[in-house]
Amino acid sequence: MLLRMSNIDFRFILPVILAVLIGIIVSFAVQGFITFVSFFESYLRGDNHILLGLPKPLLIVSGPIIAGVIVAIIFKLANLDRWHGPAESILASHVPTKRPNTEAGLLSTLASAVSLAGGASVGQYGPLVHFGGVLGDYFSKLLKDQTPPHILLACGAAAAVSSGFGAPIAGLVFAHEVIVRHFALKAVAPILISSIVAHTFSTEFYEMSPLFETSIGGISEFYEIFLLGVLGVISGLIGSVYMKGLTGPFKIPKNIPVFFLPIIAGAICGITGIFLPELLGLGTETIRTLIEEPDYIGYLTLLLVGKLFLTVICIRFGLFGGIFSPALFMGVCTGSIFAFLAGSFLEINHSLFAVAGLAAVTSTVIGGPIATLLIVFELTSDYNVALGAGISICFANLISSKIFGHSAFDQILLNRNIDIHLGRDRLYLASVKVIEIINKNYIRVVPEHSVAEIIKILSASNASEGYITNPQGKLLGKVALPELLEINDKEGSINISNFQNYLSLNSTDTILHSIDKVKDFVGESIPIIDEKGFILGIISESDLFNSLLMAEKERNEEELS
Repeated sequence: MLLRMSNIDFRFILPVILAVLIGIIVSFAVQGFITFVSFFESYLRGDNHILLGLPKPLLIVSGPIIAGVIVAIIFKLANLDRWHGPAESILASHVPTKRPNTEAGLLSTLASAVSLAGGASVGQYGPLVHFGGVLGDYFSKLLKDQTPPHILLACGAAAAVSSGFGAPIAGLVFAHEVIVRHFALKAVAPILISSIVAHTFSTEFYEMSPLFETSIGGISEFYEIFLLGVLGVISGLIGSVYMKGLTGPFKIPKNIPVFFLPIIAGAICGITGIFLPELLGLGTETIRTLIEEPDYIGYLTLLLVGKLFLTVICIRFGLFGGIFSPALFMGVCTGSIFAFLAGSFLEINHSLFAVAGLAAVTSTVIGGPIATLLIVFELTSDYNVALGAGISICFANLISSKIFGHSAFDQILLNRNIDIHLGRDRLYLASVKVIEIINKNYIRVVPEHSVAEIIKILSASNASEGYITNPQGKLLGKVALPELLEINDKEGSINISNFQNYLSLNSTDTILHSIDKVKDFVGESIPIIDEKGFILGIISESDLFNSLLMAEKERNEEELS
């Protein structure tokens, strides 16, 4: 028995231990984040403003502006080129060379907490998901990647969703559906453990207020199925408009310094908040109110348009935060407006349509229809509510995928020329420069060589191709043995102009781009040159093919194991 135990490799326990630690830390971090935001919100926009002895309108206006100043200072001192969020976590889980920047991730989470505390119209879940991913990746770095980094990154993301929403199963599915984009047996166990631990610690040590505090109810009439489908179509359109505003072309006057942009966004939020304070912060109480009881359509439309406008302004002007919570807000407004209109002609369940709109819009933005469906199910514990919301989610994603794409995060990466849909193997090949697999062992000849001399050099080297260079190493042409043998005057010098029709690769080309360029190539090798035309080395089709096979092998080992 002892002999058998000694032959067991106990390293398989390490991911489980790390998953537990990540779940605990992320849970405390998420609840600390929420407590921090709630504390300042109670003084700036809640009843505690009386204790400060200042007029509430003054606090509402000054809160976002002060937050904008602090966020601008963080951005300036940290010397960041952009704020980091779930898009970086998604990329890191697909491309091993694109590990998340720990410092940038932590500072981005801090900036989002400040923005929300001040009253910016942004969310909390995106930055917390990325914080969880950064923490998981940091654990992997500490242990020299004994556990695959993307698994621990996904553990952190799942823990954040589980702790933030109180939905551990949805956390598991979110990590697989939105972050890693595949299901692997070796990843399921640690991710699920991390998600459950985070939820357990949150419920044990913190008082969590559920998003849905009222009984929703399911589909009661057959015609509601059709109406939920129509709501899904409308929600898909709203989600697409929202994502287009977040990621599409957005011209900001160049004469405005970057430092002042978050402050301007804060001022816009503050002024708007005087008239519609519901638009500031997360708007959780407004969401609960709209689910429980309908309001008139003019007010709902104003909330929908105002939230969309303010969130786009905040995100594009650098008053950083998440995009999940605003999507929840816009979704419940969409569902309530539709319920108000449909309810004028038919008897329908207003709360169900409000929740369905909330889920439908959010699912299109995050690219996680199944995870969103499970969040609804876990928060309501009502299978009938999940079925109703599922109809709207389905149609919303069909529409948004055709109009916009998979999610806002995918488009953020596309704006950086990274197509996450290429797959893990092709993304890896697109991240590696061809110069990294270069071969510097090639035949060099000079223009002064005669044809006979070049033939002799190639034959002695057992090569069929050589490269004509000047003394400085600039590539002038490429010679091939069959072409040389056809030349009648073997004692004369070669005519370089006859050997300049050849395929070459740039040192900045990626392996994926190079594979596409050489698909019709016939020959022994391909030269790699720099921007000035100097030859750096050569590469063969075999080198590219081996890189492709290696990338596919690693993908299969990960996704099919």
